[in-house]
Amino acid sequence: MLLCIAPLLSIIFSITFENNSEKILLLNVKSNFYTSIWTTFGIAIALFTGILAAIDYAIRKELTIILFGITLFISAILDSYYLLILNENVDIEQLSRPLYLIWWINRMFYSLTLLTGTIVYLKIKSRKLRSPEQKRKIIWRTAIICLLAGVGCLLLISNTNTILSYKLAVDQMVSVDVFSFLPLIFLFVWAGFYLPKFMLRFQGIFSKLLSLSIAPLFLAQLFMALSTQAFDTYFNAAHYLRFVSYSVPLAGIILNYIATVTNEQKIIARLDFEAKEKQKLTASLLEREALLANAEKISKLGSWELHLKTNAYKWSDELYRIYGFSDNQFQPTFAIADKVVAPDYRHKLNKELANAVKNKSTFAVEHQIVQPDGVRRYVLNQGYFAHKDDKLVGTVQDITELKEAIIKLRNNETLLREGEAVSHNGSWEWHSNSEYMLWSDEMFNIHGYLPHSTVVTAKTYFGFVHPEDRKLLRDVCLRANADESSFSASYRIVRPNGDVRYVSTTARRRHDEAGEGYAYLGNTQDVTQLKETQRMLEEKINELNISNKDLEQFAYVASHDLQEPLRKIRAFGDRLKSRFGEQMDTEGHDYINRMQNAAERMQTLIDDLLAFSKVSRETKEFQPVDLKQIIDGVIRDLDYTIESVNAQLIVTVNETVDGIASQLAQVFQNIISNSLKFVKANTQPVIHISSQTMLGAAIPRSGLVPNIQYCIIKITDNGIGFDEDYAGKIFDLFQRLHARTEYKGTGIGLAICKKIVEHHYGQLFAKSREGEGASFFIVLPIKSRL
Repeated sequence: MLLCIAPLLSIIFSITFENNSEKILLLNVKSNFYTSIWTTFGIAIALFTGILAAIDYAIRKELTIILFGITLFISAILDSYYLLILNENVDIEQLSRPLYLIWWINRMFYSLTLLTGTIVYLKIKSRKLRSPEQKRKIIWRTAIICLLAGVGCLLLISNTNTILSYKLAVDQMVSVDVFSFLPLIFLFVWAGFYLPKFMLRFQGIFSKLLSLSIAPLFLAQLFMALSTQAFDTYFNAAHYLRFVSYSVPLAGIILNYIATVTNEQKIIARLDFEAKEKQKLTASLLEREALLANAEKISKLGSWELHLKTNAYKWSDELYRIYGFSDNQFQPTFAIADKVVAPDYRHKLNKELANAVKNKSTFAVEHQIVQPDGVRRYVLNQGYFAHKDDKLVGTVQDITELKEAIIKLRNNETLLREGEAVSHNGSWEWHSNSEYMLWSDEMFNIHGYLPHSTVVTAKTYFGFVHPEDRKLLRDVCLRANADESSFSASYRIVRPNGDVRYVSTTARRRHDEAGEGYAYLGNTQDVTQLKETQRMLEEKINELNISNKDLEQFAYVASHDLQEPLRKIRAFGDRLKSRFGEQMDTEGHDYINRMQNAAERMQTLIDDLLAFSKVSRETKEFQPVDLKQIIDGVIRDLDYTIESVNAQLIVTVNETVDGIASQLAQVFQNIISNSLKFVKANTQPVIHISSQTMLGAAIPRSGLVPNIQYCIIKITDNGIGFDEDYAGKIFDLFQRLHARTEYKGTGIGLAICKKIVEHHYGQLFAKSREGEGASFFIVLPIKSRL
């Protein structure tokens, strides 16, 4: 609007200052200067607008702007011709009328092309021409029509004098200048009727700016009508406004291009944002796919799809591994999947799949598969029928370990149930936040009920207990609950049939799995038979104790009573030999010698038996015993025997053990005496006595405590030895390996040694080879277990 108001100011100034418009900065200019300037600018803008319109179509393939570009381009050509005429050196009076007509022709061309082009393009828009070929045809037709119209205008301009003669005749007949109003009429029709429709059909900055070109066009027509001669203020203002009207489409193209670029930048930015979001989404999908693959691998869960129409089969990578295929590149088929299923499960699986398709429902089947290497696996095949996609979707999970664990659990449960039934052991559990007790089947059997035939609570259980034992059991439970500890109790129960049974219950307290309260897990055993056996055993023990006392008393009395006759036999034998020896013959002396030898052996046997029974009766406390001192004492007692056989003893013993010194001395005396007795002829007896300390776990003998220190005393000789097969028998009572005539003895000495060592919680054993000597090993704990 400011650009349109500017010419009014120039007109006002020209009227005020007596039309002094030829002065510019105190310089005189030609009368056609302003007209030439605005026409030149208008031509440049029109040409530039036409070029930009062509470029816009080449880029966007849009018909909206190209119409105005072609019109302005043709108008620029006409204005160029008009400018050439304008610059001719002709008198103003003579040039005024032709210039007016030429400019009128240009205005008519511009108005008619705007009006006609707008009407045509509105019809084109209604047809919705979209293909590039259709658009190119429209552009060529428009260009040709505008070019022909331009050529027609040039022909009219070239015959200006002829047209003016006709116009003069018309002006004489009509008082109104009809020619001046024709462009206004066309512009009015264009601006009032078709431009609003065009703006609705072709929405954009360019369409909106076209409405701004109406004002300069109308003012240009008005000022031209007011012009009295060429190059006056009105004439120049009209050309200036024409230049302004040319500038509006150019500004619209530029702003439209800027808006297009801005929108494209926004679109590019949005596309870039969407691309980044898609990249993030793709990365997220890849991560989820990797997580899904890992989850399938961890859970041994594979997925599959079967399209029923195309029979297209799809397996996940994990499903290949589950089915035992190392290569997942081949395309699976239903035949392959059916072959993988174990033959005895195929009918069951196919039936379930057929029912799922028929009923449009889900399916779940446990079955076995046979891998290519022949290994059988248990799987859970479950899924559903997708009706919309007409396909079966499912998952296959390897449940072999779970199935085997379930089978093992069932077997263990069966074994536990049978074990409980055999041993009459029942298990139970009670939670503090629950009223009821959980019983095993045997618990019901113990209490005389069928399994799960009655409901048991902590309160009602005391009704099963014998009335005399209820208070005892209640006190035990209350004390354990107060101390938050486990408990055990023995009491009696009364079955529904009145039968009284003895039971023993042991319970362990633990925190509840839910983290609230506590629970007792217990075991109850029917010990009625055990109680009866224990009672009978106690009676037998009492009887045996009485019998043992009687036997001990009898043995003690018998041994002393037997000693007296033996002493008399030996004494009377000695008297017979001394008083009547000369009167008896050789046979009589032999009888007396045999009698005395028998009495001596009998007395020795009685002494050994007394010694053997004394080991069982002796109840002295264990005290630290220096083994070296004991052995040295035994060697001093056997000094005469050692010298008589010229024996050599080598002792390397320094340990101290807990025990009874007299009994240990008897052990060493008996074993060393045997080594001195059973010597080889013409060989000096050599006896080695050594010792070492070892843990029970390191000694290759059963019955020893692994974590206790033991002292091992080894007594080795070079005597006659014995067969290894008799290594265990030599420690039994009355066991002799040689005839009584060869070696004296009763066969009780080693039995006494064994009993003494066992009384010290140790072991005694021997190793030997006949003719190569013998080795006796005495194993004694360092510290007593009493």
